[in-house]
Amino acid sequence: MQKRISKLQGLRLISQVMFLILMPELFTLIFNQLKKVYSMVLKGNFDVISIWPHLLAMITIFIITIILGRFFCGWLCSFGAINDFIYIISKKVFKTKFRVNEKVDSILKYLKYVILLFIIVFIWTSGTTAFDSYNPWDAFAQVDNISGAIAGYKGGFILLAIIAIGAVFIERFFCRYLCPLGAVFTILSKARILKIKKLRDKCGSCRICTNNCSMGIKLYQMDKVSSGECINCFKCIDVCPRKNTQVNIFGEKVNPLLPSAIAIAAFTGVNALGGVMNDGMSNHSSSNITTSSSDINKLEQKKYNDGTYTAVGQGKNPDLKVAVTVKDDKITNIEIMSNNETKGKEALNTVPKEIIEKQSIDVDTVSGATITSKGIKEAVNKALSQAEINNSSVANKQEKYKDGTYTGIGQGKSPELKVVVTVKDSKIASVEIVSNNETKGREALDVVPKEIIEKQSTDVDTVSGATMTSKGIMMAVNDALSQA
Repeated sequence: MQKRISKLQGLRLISQVMFLILMPELFTLIFNQLKKVYSMVLKGNFDVISIWPHLLAMITIFIITIILGRFFCGWLCSFGAINDFIYIISKKVFKTKFRVNEKVDSILKYLKYVILLFIIVFIWTSGTTAFDSYNPWDAFAQVDNISGAIAGYKGGFILLAIIAIGAVFIERFFCRYLCPLGAVFTILSKARILKIKKLRDKCGSCRICTNNCSMGIKLYQMDKVSSGECINCFKCIDVCPRKNTQVNIFGEKVNPLLPSAIAIAAFTGVNALGGVMNDGMSNHSSSNITTSSSDINKLEQKKYNDGTYTAVGQGKNPDLKVAVTVKDDKITNIEIMSNNETKGKEALNTVPKEIIEKQSIDVDTVSGATITSKGIKEAVNKALSQAEINNSSVANKQEKYKDGTYTGIGQGKSPELKVVVTVKDSKIASVEIVSNNETKGREALDVVPKEIIEKQSTDVDTVSGATMTSKGIMMAVNDALSQA
């Protein structure tokens, strides 16, 4: 019996490692798809028929969660896996287990709902970009380029460090208290048919299952585990010395390997099918897109076209590169993409913020960093000159494009992100990524080109966890369209 349970935990470990290696962006992808649905509903343009093939990952995981519970959290999520691995290592190093008071634990678990509500109300609904630099998933996507990304995601790296430190002391720290997607899954899994049945009359005073529960559920108080917090890790089955715990579906005992294998196979199969369907539909979707004359009339009253623009300035050293994002005729973000400054680096953080606050490059230089400050202002000014209504290469401009195929290059997480943009009947017909050196955030390579085609504009949302890659694609498409 013990050997069978060991196989179960072995399968779970293999699943976690494989999804961490092959699909580390899965958490980000599903959360971004949820954001897309919410935004479309909010704007009143949600179309189930046209959108569902692009949401298969989210739809599949939601269905699995409603029927079988939170297999995603316990078996597929890279963030959850990293929390597990950090805790396993720390437990071996410190030889002890930190325990959270049950009442405190119960209260802290509501924090993830507060975080989810904050994201929905203050970020998704308002459309603000003010919290972009505090996104821990974006920071996580840049860990292999931390020296270049830490200035742009300082808040995100701080939150990531807090999550890592929490995982050292509390098992599944992020999943228990902070995960907004976990809050959604907790609600969805309330009605699941898979339960963990416990024969409490044979348990006595034993609390081994509770003490080993990854999510800190009070299992010793339950005859049947139906809590939405349960992530189906099945550790309670593994550690029970009296074999009182068992997986139960519709009142029938089942081998836990069966629903586990079904959940993994269902997701991987449907997600692969979704990739094929998305590729097949991308060309079809572009043929039904038009730009209204009312939108063009609105643009005539604006100073800047929406989009992301890059330019280079001369600071204390050459090649101080910035990416400036314009939305609704306002400067919403300024990112220092690269620089060779050895001194006066405080200006790299201060000057962009002041330009955004003042909506002008007419800001004070930073004392002791005058040359760097001027270099930033020079680069921003050059970027904004590209965004001006009558001097723009963005897809919303009034002039029509010449039909043809154009190549553009952008700077994503790595340089040389090359795209080929095809224009037909004065519309963007296709956007093809022909080469890139991106190591993470690769989901943006699929999502962003499709949204550019659908919207006929580079003014699209960045993919959470893949911000730099998203901006690099927009930059490359702008570069290509400037030739059209």
